[in-house]
Amino acid sequence: ADRLGYHGASIFVIDGSSRSEHSNAFCTGFGRFRRICLFDTLLPLMSEDEIVAVLGHEIGHDRLFHVHTRLVFGIFYSFLMLYALGKFLTSRSIGSAFFVAHPSTYVGIVLFSCVWSIVDFVVNIPLTVQTRSNEFAADRYSVNADPSYGPLLSSALKKLMKKSKSNLTPHPFHAFLTYSHPPLDGRLQAIRAHHNKTHPQSPM
Repeated sequence: ADRLGYHGASIFVIDGSSRSEHSNAFCTGFGRFRRICLFDTLLPLMSEDEIVAVLGHEIGHDRLFHVHTRLVFGIFYSFLMLYALGKFLTSRSIGSAFFVAHPSTYVGIVLFSCVWSIVDFVVNIPLTVQTRSNEFAADRYSVNADPSYGPLLSSALKKLMKKSKSNLTPHPFHAFLTYSHPPLDGRLQAIRAHHNKTHPQSPM
């Protein structure tokens, strides 16, 4: 954090082991309320240097404003969803399109749930694409911070995927539609390529 000039955020260890063996790390909040959170199941899984490389990745999410843009989009999307819900509950024209003579709260909720599930699925496709792009960008940020972080981050990700028993070879189309994080193989290749480009004196 000192090397990157990153100050003001707090680091917390979350008691995740009481609920599951899942391991994760994430960055949340903004301004003086920034938090980097590590699951307690992550600490015995990785070496201290690997955890530092993971922290570099999470700092990248904050420095690249990924949390901020996701928050702004979430607020806008929530307002849009509530506006659409109000229309489904009160609009006669929408009701008549579904052969409902008079607007009804219960019918409106059912119709809205059916229609919005399709809208949500379509909207989530570019959103997941952007989220995967953010993961690659945060990986690059960590790799840029120190020549040792590329190999360390790769090693940490391998351990994390092994622990979580993730599918290492998902179908590309399924990953495109639903994966918020890039599949491991593509992510390791991107880390290696960026490391070799940024630190040619110590290739992976």
